[in-house]
Formats: sequence, C-alpha cells, structure tokens
Amino acid sequence: MYNTVLAMNHLKTTYRVSTCRNVFIPSSQAKTTISPWSRVWQIPSRSFSDSGGEKGDRLTNILIRAVNSRPRPRPKFTPEEYAKHYEYGRNYVIGRFQMHNEINHDLACKIRLKEHTIRMMPRKDDKLGYLREKALEVDDSDESMPPMYRPIPVDTPPVEGYDVSQFVARED
Repeated sequence: MYNTVLAMNHLKTTYRVSTCRNVFIPSSQAKTTISPWSRVWQIPSRSFSDSGGEKGDRLTNILIRAVNSRPRPRPKFTPEEYAKHYEYGRNYVIGRFQMHNEINHDLACKIRLKEHTIRMMPRKDDKLGYLREKALEVDDSDESMPPMYRPIPVDTPPVEGYDVSQFVARED
C-alpha cells in the first residue's frame, strides 16, 4: 500500500493519507507503519482571514478537502461503445506503426544511398583520392554554417518587439 504522510506544523498532528483508497486518518489511529518510500510534505503555518469555523487556516483546509475528495466515477459505456473505442485504438496503433515504418524506411534508404556514394568515390591511392578525403571531412567552422539572416524553423512564433541586438555582446 502506498502511503503519504502529511505533516502540519501548526496543528502539531501528522496525518497518513492512503492515496490508493483516498482515506484520511490521523496517524495515531493508523495501524500500518510508514514505508521508506513515503513522501513527507511540510506545510508552514499561515495566518489568513477567517477559516470558516474549521480548525487550522484556510489553505490547509483546502488541502485537506482536496486530499479527502472522492475520485470521479468512471463513465459507463455500452458494449457497442466499447467496441467502437477498441476499433479507434486499434486503428490508431496501426496508423502509428505505418508512419514509424515509413520514416525508418526513408532513413534506411538515405543511409544506403550515402554509403553507396562513398563507395563509388575514388580510392585514396588513386590520382583523385584527395576528393574522397575532402568529401568525408567534417567542417564545423563559421563559414560552413548557414548565414545568421536565414530563417530556421522554431517551436514558438517570434515575439513582437524582441530585438536580439539588445542582448548580444558587442566587441568594441
């Protein structure tokens, strides 16, 4: 059983909350010991406006009610709806496998073509062997990089009013 310990400093009590059953019992009444995998949260004492007649402050009471809440009931489906959902899931998995296979096939073809191209280049001992060495050389200098003005795809749209020159260090 997975237990969570909730320690409240200002109430001087410790509660053990069973997350698998949503049961809330004071630790003095709990019969199980705390497992080494338990989490302990320290909630600092806060003083806010009236707590509505309940013991403790408002935020602690909100936390206790959230931990003590009932789980949402599972929706009830008819056998036809279960069959329909099964088909949706099955078709999704089939489609993802097809997409995965297409991508991997494309990459495998590109790798095979690259290896074939390298094999077709002149050998090192040949008169044009320097071309093979030059083609297989990796150049990471600034000249080989794309220019800074070239747009590149990014995850987010550009921020209006953002000027990168304000944040770049200048060499004077």
